[in-house]
Amino acid sequence: MNRPPPPATVTARDAPYRSARLIRVVGGLLALMFGLGMAFVIVSDHERRVQVAKSQDQAVADGGQRIITSLLWDIQRAMVDLAEESAPLAVNYSDDELLDISHDLDRVAHHYGELANLVLMDPDGKALTPGVDDPTLATWVASSPIGRGALRIGPLQPWHGGWVVPLAVPVVNGRWLVARLKQSRLQAIADDLGKSRHGVAAITDRFGTILARSGDGRSVIGEPVTTLFEPGSNREERQISHIDGVDRVVAVAPPSDYPFWVGVGVPTADVLAPWYRFTFYSVLLYLVYWAGMIFLYRRLHASESAQVAYLAEITATSDRLADAEARFRLAFDRNPLPSWVFDTGTLAFLEVNEAAVRNYGYSREEFLAMRITDIRPPADQGALRETIEALRQGGDGEPDRLWMHRRKDGSTLDVRIHAADIDLSGRTARLVLAEDVTERIRFERALTYRATHDVTTGLPNTEALVDYLDHGLGKDAWYELFYVHLRGMDRVSDTFGLEVGRNVLRKVAARFGELAAAYGMVAHRPGDRFLLAIDDPGRRAAAMAALLAAVNEPVMLDDTSHTLDPQLGVASHPTDGAKAHQVIANAALAAHVRTDVEPDGPKVFEPAMARHSVERLTLASRMRQAIEGGELDMHFQPIVDARTGAVCKLEALARWPQADGSFIPPDVFIPLCEETGLIVPLGQWVIETAARARVALVSHGFELPIAINISALQFQRADVAAQLQATARAYGLAPDALQVELTESSLMDRQHAVPTLKKLGIEGIHVSLDDFGTGFSNMAYLRDLPIDALKIDRSFIVDIDADERAASICRSMIALARTLGMTVVAEGVERERQYAWLRENGCDQLQGYYFAVPMPMAVLAAHLRDRAAPFQTAPTV
Repeated sequence: MNRPPPPATVTARDAPYRSARLIRVVGGLLALMFGLGMAFVIVSDHERRVQVAKSQDQAVADGGQRIITSLLWDIQRAMVDLAEESAPLAVNYSDDELLDISHDLDRVAHHYGELANLVLMDPDGKALTPGVDDPTLATWVASSPIGRGALRIGPLQPWHGGWVVPLAVPVVNGRWLVARLKQSRLQAIADDLGKSRHGVAAITDRFGTILARSGDGRSVIGEPVTTLFEPGSNREERQISHIDGVDRVVAVAPPSDYPFWVGVGVPTADVLAPWYRFTFYSVLLYLVYWAGMIFLYRRLHASESAQVAYLAEITATSDRLADAEARFRLAFDRNPLPSWVFDTGTLAFLEVNEAAVRNYGYSREEFLAMRITDIRPPADQGALRETIEALRQGGDGEPDRLWMHRRKDGSTLDVRIHAADIDLSGRTARLVLAEDVTERIRFERALTYRATHDVTTGLPNTEALVDYLDHGLGKDAWYELFYVHLRGMDRVSDTFGLEVGRNVLRKVAARFGELAAAYGMVAHRPGDRFLLAIDDPGRRAAAMAALLAAVNEPVMLDDTSHTLDPQLGVASHPTDGAKAHQVIANAALAAHVRTDVEPDGPKVFEPAMARHSVERLTLASRMRQAIEGGELDMHFQPIVDARTGAVCKLEALARWPQADGSFIPPDVFIPLCEETGLIVPLGQWVIETAARARVALVSHGFELPIAINISALQFQRADVAAQLQATARAYGLAPDALQVELTESSLMDRQHAVPTLKKLGIEGIHVSLDDFGTGFSNMAYLRDLPIDALKIDRSFIVDIDADERAASICRSMIALARTLGMTVVAEGVERERQYAWLRENGCDQLQGYYFAVPMPMAVLAAHLRDRAAPFQTAPTV
């Protein structure tokens, strides 16, 4: 810290400030006197100009009043002379005398062009000579003040599209000589008065009515004087017009001999225009004075302040430098990031902090004996030299680049450098802060791996494969993509547990990893789907053979062999898609498309598959609308007793009618519903419709049970037993009113099938195994599951009367069912000989076109009445 200067120095330093204060006080007093004088002159000039304009307006108004007085005096003398001439005839007027008076009146009116007419009237205002009556005459002559002479003046009256002012002088016997003064004469006077000095003039009467106004104000003729202003009131000189909003200096000439007021106004802006200019330049001059004085004061004050500040800066600089050095040392030493300073010329360490010693393992003395190249791996030496050279040439040194540093023990760490050039004791140096980002980089790499790889299998995901195909290979490159769907993985997880399912998936993924190493790139899609892309057409056959071997070989895990059911599809680029996503979608479409004959290898994508897929999606949408909109029909096919021919029950069959009268076959829309999940709402609709049909049959006197087909998917996803129980309760049906027909595929999941069938048995619901002999035909189903009846598939019935092998199979099925205590039903009976064979060999119930075709409820009731007698020989169709 510097010592304060001696008192003498302080006094000398304060002297300039006293000079500045003196200039400020004297200059302020002069400015105040100058401002007061200027304000007095400006206000006085304003008042003088307004008074001059007022006087000029008053002179014009008085002149207008004299013109009106002169005009009315001339008219009054003429009217008085006529009245005196007509007085001797006041007792009685003959027609000739009235005609003479009328001529005299017309002559005088013609002489005075400002008069519309002259009429002799009685006391009530009725015209005695040709002219218009004035019913208000008695009123306004009585109230009219008598001024100079005997002239009475009435209110403004409309006259043939214009205006007139009535004038009257008495004759004798209460009669009056009435003249009508044209308003246009008064308007001419107002226009002449308003021409001077761009002003406006107006004339009003004793009734407070506007008789004339110059300029564009003629529309106010006949309006109250308040529309303009009140000339007779004691107002200030300036008023704002109600008509055009203009501020004017106004003067009014009051009545002299006749009750008319004349007002003249001049725009205030015209009057004060010179005053505004004078005021503007005066204020500008005053401001210039102030600006000059302030400028002079500030320059003097700034100069004096600079001298004082310079002295203070010199004394404080050394203190700041010492304090800054201490604070820099403190921040440098205690910075948690490793920090050092090195010479940009020799690259030698000049200083290091404790964090660098702690994180890198070198002592401070070891650091100061090293160069920065000693903590870099040999591979970074070239890049480091390039960066240093760029810094010397003014570059930024790649601040966002990650560098690798080496500790004393040989371990490495990833760092991000934050650096700045400094001057250290006259040497050009660089301050470095090394941020250790090793853990963050490791975490980011892990996130990047997770973003591009499947966690369970370790294989790349679909996004990584798409990026490789679209950007790594290029848009014009050829490649072929195999889509693999391994069905059965869910069954493995459900049966053996989730962890076993994951391990099986990992083993399969390992096989695909070997395929990737040999032929191209693989990816794992969520679930049980894999992708293989090959880009070498010469190795296509070998890749396909290896792929088939990998997916068809069972997976051995914990002494258990797991067999998977692969679905394979293949599409190529660019033939089957310009982008990888499109190629993958087409390969998946090929893998999942249904064909009449499944190939041994992958199904190759064809454009027709896409069209077929669109058609199926469209059909599925229509099917959903049909279910929700009640567009489906229910037909019923009778099942007869083989011995008696009597109808013993019915099978409910859903039908989908079209607008053209045709039907979409069940073997088309039933599989579609199973694929899209619509089978559950369709099954619920079938149950509800069958229940209503049962109620209708009972009302017709036929208590026949109705069999309902339950698909495997509906049986697995829905609680069929609860649905049937709730429906029977809702419609008041007996437990055996609705029966169930299941296919063998519904019973494959024994964990679900056994409790469901037992629940159906407890509820008293009859269960039939449909299409027996076409599925897995596991005898354990018949032994363990509570099944009431077997339905022999129609494929065994078609040649039963001609093919001995088919006949032998049917005999075995019938014998098996009887042994197990089950009812046997044969479906697809269409000929007499089939019927005879089945009846003779002990089949219990028969179904087919030989007996009846499926029919709607309206036809079924009539059919059942016709079949009330036992069936003999001729079928009813």
